[in-house]
Amino acid sequence: MTVEESRSDEKFDEFFRNSYNRTVRRLMYTSRLKQQDAEDVVSKAFGEMSRNWKAVVDPEAYLWDRVKKRLLDHIDKVRQREREYLCDAPERITVQAASPAEEPESCLNLIYFKTLLGHLSEADQQVIALEYAGVSKEEQARVMGLSVGAVRVRLSRARAKLRVLARRDQSQAEVQ
Repeated sequence: MTVEESRSDEKFDEFFRNSYNRTVRRLMYTSRLKQQDAEDVVSKAFGEMSRNWKAVVDPEAYLWDRVKKRLLDHIDKVRQREREYLCDAPERITVQAASPAEEPESCLNLIYFKTLLGHLSEADQQVIALEYAGVSKEEQARVMGLSVGAVRVRLSRARAKLRVLARRDQSQAEVQ
């Protein structure tokens, strides 16, 4: 396609029809995105391309440059959402009243646990809350930006701090 041909709106429409689905499939395959996410990324890339269509010399190269940049933006947004969600993970540990069939001590234990958890650092609170929520070590590592080994060490140390706090609290209760 020459520069002169690439300047018409009809040529853009033709390029769009011929390459949109292929680009979405390729992006899904290479980046393991869900179809909706891949379509969002490719749509944004085509939107940028349409605004700059008159200056585009190589449509395929330009399109993939835009797709890569929009993919990076998408990944950043997903990570930001995960960080926002997980930053308040300790607050999402809820205490509910025990049902008539349950023992009320389980609720008291959870309240006590949340109280002790409040004495830990934010990072320790986060790793404990993620573990409590059943999130895998691999996912914890990815979200926290650590290796799996570092997550295990942090979790072990946080549990140890909780045990120390519980013992200290118990010994103070016995003294009183």
